[in-house]
Amino acid sequence: MEAQPSVPAISDLRPSPRVRPAPIDRATIHYVQQRVGRSIRQRRRMLDLTLQDLAAACGVSFQQVHKYESGLCSLSAAQLWAIATALQVPITYFYESLTPPPNWRADNDDETLS
Repeated sequence: MEAQPSVPAISDLRPSPRVRPAPIDRATIHYVQQRVGRSIRQRRRMLDLTLQDLAAACGVSFQQVHKYESGLCSLSAAQLWAIATALQVPITYFYESLTPPPNWRADNDDETLS
């Protein structure tokens, strides 16, 4: 019989002391949704596409695209990939202008986290 791999203990899964946890609260989620949505809208308009054009390319309704652009709905990774493909940009495009919320920034700018 083969030996079963051991399951790590919960204490082994804790982040290292050098990594600070990033709190995800409702305000942060809303901030990210709005910023990503603005980037989607901006790129769609740059390509002179309508909501209907983008919706058809992604397989959703134009109302759903409007909700994404308004930051009213979260996007799944698969849906963001479909939108990025339709808009001919890498997924990272939507996060380029995103800055960390104040509660995520390091207390000491000289401190580096590795």
